[in-house]
Amino acid sequence: FVKVLGIPADNIYTVHDEKATLGEMRKIFDAGGWLKSNVKDKNAELYIFYAGHGAPATDGSKAFLIPYDGDPNYPAQTGYELETLYANLGALPAKRVMVFLDACFSGADRDNEILLAGARPPTLRVAQPAADAKISVFSASSGAQVSSAYPDRQHGLFSYFLMKGMRGEADLNGDKKITIAEMEQFLQENVPYIARRMGREQDPQVNSADKQSVLIQMK
Repeated sequence: FVKVLGIPADNIYTVHDEKATLGEMRKIFDAGGWLKSNVKDKNAELYIFYAGHGAPATDGSKAFLIPYDGDPNYPAQTGYELETLYANLGALPAKRVMVFLDACFSGADRDNEILLAGARPPTLRVAQPAADAKISVFSASSGAQVSSAYPDRQHGLFSYFLMKGMRGEADLNGDKKITIAEMEQFLQENVPYIARRMGREQDPQVNSADKQSVLIQMK
């Protein structure tokens, strides 16, 4: 974000590992929280990057981000609902919001280990909510797929190619601009290919009202 997008370090809020609690998520994203207090410019562009666990409601009707202190067996009680996240982000005065989710909602982790007691990941299909018109969402996988790790690169598979794309490889037509559509194509060409080499299926998804808008303008 600093080197490629040119965002001042003072404008970046980062939490990870044991600090990424449900209380921290609520402090940042809830109505009246940190983002609401700091995003004042109607021309602001906001980027949200989440790498971690997700989980479905037991009936598959809702999706939740699971914080460090959360329990995927009780997502409604200990997780942060995606629908709430999108609603709160949509209420901010920012011009646009870009959300990158390196998480899946299948009930399994990156190593395909089952997170939910008694669950079978292939049977869990959660319906992710539609985002606000000004919000573009890049998701690591679809349906009941697992969002894989990429051990050779020490990243999530989705995150690795997202970062490579942002550094310029997603500029498919060479015009020094990377549109949302170009990033979508770059991810959908590369992530599934490597996933299949690992014996998995993983198809990134992009939900955006304007896929021709520029994600990154390179110098």
